[in-house]
Amino acid sequence: MPYQNGRKMGLHSKNILKKRILQVESIRKAGKVSSRTLSSRVKEFTSLLLKVSPHWLDEIKGQSETSGLDMSSLVGLNCLPDGFFSNMSPGPVIDTSQNCSSFFLSEPSRNILFKIRDEKNFPQSFLVLHSRGFYSSQAGRDIGNAGFAHFFNEKALAGANNTGSHTSHPTERPLFNDCHVMRYVSERAGSVREIPGLIENLIEKKAMGGANGERGAIFLFADPVEGLLVECDSRDYTARFISKGKYAVTNHYTTAKARKWESLPPGNNTLTRRKRLRDLLSKSGGILSPERVCEISRDTKNHPDSLCKRAGSAFFTTVSVQCQFIDRKNISGSINLVSCGNPLTSVFLPLALPFERTFVPALSGDYYMASEAAGLTGDEAGTSRVRHPGWEISAFDRTGEAGALWEEAYLMLKRRNDIS
Repeated sequence: MPYQNGRKMGLHSKNILKKRILQVESIRKAGKVSSRTLSSRVKEFTSLLLKVSPHWLDEIKGQSETSGLDMSSLVGLNCLPDGFFSNMSPGPVIDTSQNCSSFFLSEPSRNILFKIRDEKNFPQSFLVLHSRGFYSSQAGRDIGNAGFAHFFNEKALAGANNTGSHTSHPTERPLFNDCHVMRYVSERAGSVREIPGLIENLIEKKAMGGANGERGAIFLFADPVEGLLVECDSRDYTARFISKGKYAVTNHYTTAKARKWESLPPGNNTLTRRKRLRDLLSKSGGILSPERVCEISRDTKNHPDSLCKRAGSAFFTTVSVQCQFIDRKNISGSINLVSCGNPLTSVFLPLALPFERTFVPALSGDYYMASEAAGLTGDEAGTSRVRHPGWEISAFDRTGEAGALWEEAYLMLKRRNDIS
């Protein structure tokens, strides 16, 4: 039950959740954001959840009870005002141009969906979430985020979200952001053909938001048959099914309809990353191997406008990667490559579908923090002096016990003095 799931999340993640809530309060005071403003947003977002996904509130209630943290504060992590973290004082440079890069690739025997995520450097969680009455998913997200940043559900449907263009339809209301939309879809859709109807439902219920109030969202989805590109904002969306070839996405709209909503042209960062991703895919030949995916995820060319970033103490950095190899005929032969951390310092794990267990250090944030501890030797650019394990996917046996793979990788990350 969602409440029971929430109790486990709260039990294992309470230390990080407490730090996040303390950080929010500190920033609120520094930025002179009134407590009334945050309370009003929590109240409105709670009403939205009651209407659209009430079981998420049951989950948050469970987190609250075992963590000892106020439920409204936990809800508040999901509906902060736009630009809230720019009030950090003293704080790092907030470069919001650094965001995600994704691609869909159709091969004769499988479809591939890839996402490398740049975001605020909050501890990341990887879990396998089973909520009664909904599809279960292997998912990655920030600890405290009710949504998903990556998912692969039990029907072999995969999803990746990206920040979209600045939109001419901005909104200040606390609506579903791109991660919330991802989870909403993952729990209800068994194929890409079911997704447009779900997006329309969110728009009709006035629940649909973008990556933030000023920018829309871009989604790539894939199942064993085809892929789907969705570009949207709070008022409208486009859907393009992809039956063959490849499609790369960064952080600007590419469809004619969605470009009509743009309030600003795409910047150099998103254009550079999309070109680089397309070039790397073109150079990879006809079949993309797991090893090649690992290499692409560690690409730092054109830094800071690179696919992968390692910015040390900077607030925005590369936080995770997932890539799903979806077998067309044998779903159980599909693989989800998971890096719960920056791929320069983390380890890719090949998880089969179904994989039903959650490894506690990956849930709690300890795995992510161990990856962070393996990090820099002093190079802010993350291009030449970063020490990373170099462990490729071939170092792990896909047929082995997945829980043992997490344990082995975690222990290697912990032994940072052994990294060369």
